[in-house]
This record gives sequence, C-alpha cells and structure tokens, in this order.
Amino acid sequence: MDVRAEHLRTALLAAGVWLLALLVLLSLFLTSACVPNSALQANMEKSALYYADKDAFSSTNGNRLFSVADHYADSILLGVSYQMGNGNPLVGALDTKYYDGGEAGEAYGLYLSVTEGAAPNTDYTRYFHGTAIFVRLFHLFTDVAGVKAIGFSLLLLLIAGTAAVLILKKHADLALLLALSLSAVQVWQVRLSMEYQPSFLIAMALCMAFLLLEGRGNRPLILLSAVGGTAVAFFDFLTTETLTLLLPLLLVIAVREKEGRLGDLRRGVRLSLACGGAWLGTYAATFLAKWTLATAVTGQNAFRAALSFAGERFVGETEATSFLSPLLSNVGAMFGATGRADPIAAILAPAILALIMLAVWYLFRREGGGGAAPVLLLLLGATVLLRFLVLGNHAYLHCFFTYRALASTVFAALAALWLSVRPKQGKRGLR
Repeated sequence: MDVRAEHLRTALLAAGVWLLALLVLLSLFLTSACVPNSALQANMEKSALYYADKDAFSSTNGNRLFSVADHYADSILLGVSYQMGNGNPLVGALDTKYYDGGEAGEAYGLYLSVTEGAAPNTDYTRYFHGTAIFVRLFHLFTDVAGVKAIGFSLLLLLIAGTAAVLILKKHADLALLLALSLSAVQVWQVRLSMEYQPSFLIAMALCMAFLLLEGRGNRPLILLSAVGGTAVAFFDFLTTETLTLLLPLLLVIAVREKEGRLGDLRRGVRLSLACGGAWLGTYAATFLAKWTLATAVTGQNAFRAALSFAGERFVGETEATSFLSPLLSNVGAMFGATGRADPIAAILAPAILALIMLAVWYLFRREGGGGAAPVLLLLLGATVLLRFLVLGNHAYLHCFFTYRALASTVFAALAALWLSVRPKQGKRGLR
C-alpha cells in the first residue's frame, strides 16, 4: 500500500476512534446526569460538610507545595456535579455551572447548593468535567472521602499492573525507573484531591495498553494516543495532561531500544510525531466539541468565554518575576519548596542532581551509548518544560499540582542515563 494512503488510513482511524470515544464518554456523562439528586442527597451533604471547615488550599506537610490539597477545585467539581442533576439532563451535562458562594467562597457555595438549592451563578463550560460521572455515581453509596480513596486505590492497581507487565517482559529495570519517577513527584499526594487523579489514572492505563500492544506496530500506539487525548480533555482540567502521552511513549521507546527494535533517531521521531499529532488533534477536537455543544444547548457563545480564560492561562498577570519563573516554581515544588521563589529547591538541588548524573554518564558510558533512545527520550522529556513556559501563568499559579507532570521528565532522564551506561548483555542476558 502507498505510504500516503497508509497515513491517510491511520488518520481516518484516529478520527473514528476520537468520535467513538467521545460518544461513549458523552453517553456516560448523560447517564450520570439522569441520576436524580435525591438519590445522592445524603452523601452530597456529607461531602459539603467535609469541606465546611477546610481552607481552599491547605498543606499536609510543613507548607511544602507538593503536599497542597486543592479543596477549592474539588468544591467546584462537587458543585458542578450536583447542579448537573437539576432540570434537563442534557442541559445540565453541557451547560456546566456552579454556585460560587460569593465572598464566603466555593465550599460555602457548595453547601448552599446542596442544602438550600442555591441556583448556579458561575459559568464553567470551558471544560467537560468528566470526573462528574464518577462523582455522581459514587455518591450513590459514599461521600467525597470515599471517591478519593477509590480513585487512589485504582491508581495503585494500575501502577502495579504496569510494573508487572514490564517485569513479565523482562524489563524489571524499567519498572524500577518508573517507580522512582513517580516517587520523585510524590504520586501518593494525588490522594488529596479528586481533581489530581484523572490524568494519572488515564496515563497508567495507557502505559499498560501501550506496552501490551506495541509489538503489533505503530498504528495501535497512534490510536491509543487518540484515546488518550480524548479522555484527558474530557476528564482533566489542565493538571498533568502531558503524562497521558509522554509516559506511555517513553516506556515503549525504552523497551524497543533495549530489545533492539527502535531503529534510528528518525524512525523514533516519526513515531513520536505521529502519536503526538493524534493526541494533540483529539485533545483540541474534544474541547471544540464541548464548546460547540454548550453553544448549541445554551444559545450563548461558549467559545468567547473559553478563549478568554485560555488567554489568561498563557499571559495573565501573575507575581512571576521572570520568563523562567513558571519552570523554576514547578521544579522547586518537586524538590520540596515551600514557596515559588525558593532558590535552593528550584536551582541548587536540581543542579547538584544533574551534575551527579552527568558524572555517572561520563565515567560509565559505554561505547556507542544507548543508540537513538537517549536523545529521543530527553527531547520528549523536555516538552514538559516547554509546556510550563508556554502556559506560564497557569504553571506558575498552579505549580503545586502541575509539577507532577515532571514524572515524564524524570523517567526520560533516568532511562536515557541507564540506556547509556548499562553493560552490553550476552545472548542469554536480560534484555
């Protein structure tokens, strides 16, 4: 088959995957909106009371940024979820709103919404808020504490499953590097907030799927990337969305390099661009679909509000002192900073670690290095840093959760180093 025809077929398949995935997710969304609020009332009241005595943002470990719980975002998510059950399910699912509580704050707004039926006064149609599916369904039998516990337990199972697949493929070393990378960003802290969890859950599910299907060629990976872009746009609200593309792709590149199947750098770049294109295309298309559907249902231009907020994420006013502040604040958060301008955590600690890794590479690198993989891994890992700079306002303000996207960067650096220094193996050695 002609190469162009093959590429066109893959693109059409990716578009079909996007449409199918979106229809499935929308069906689940509408189904959850059909659940009457009366069935959720008791547990929703418990959840509203759960946040009654909590600050919008609170730290659980000496004011370190990585331990901040985002009660503000969770209160809004619960408010949006509850309002979905009022009136027409189709309108409730697409015209997403909540009551902000005025000067008393979002937690109070949630309480008034649930206990006194306060009408929504704040538009939030720029996101799909797909997590509301599980918020509503799980509130049939538990409250917000239970929702967070269920999500975190599932995440641990997916991480264990991914590690198990790597070990069964005789790549226990990569499983260890993955564990170190997730530990570097304190993955256990995602238990603190519901909104922290979706992108990690999607990423780890995709890691397993990528590893299980990568032996069948590149097309399954491209189609899985389309699923990832659709799902993270549907569920996430700009936390660590890049994980859903980069972490699975990095694992596949490392596995293929170890097994001698990656090929040269050009081949690896083509794979990365194809997966990245499918992910980015479906990610953007899902947002456009939400704004289009919201406009059709409400009769108001949802694009205007969404694009206005998008502009703020890029260039809104912040306390950032330089172009690099978003990057430094996120790196600092990973190294235990208590503030966004912590030079020890943001500069000194990572610089020392980088020097140690460079020394290991210089002293122990083997002839020929690790093939094309180290360069490709480092390039992909660096896209997280670029994301912080491009969405500078957002990355600076929300570094206490966006920094966890650095799990991809850490894995890329560790895998690049390991592939460059690991000893050559004999025919019967571990791959």
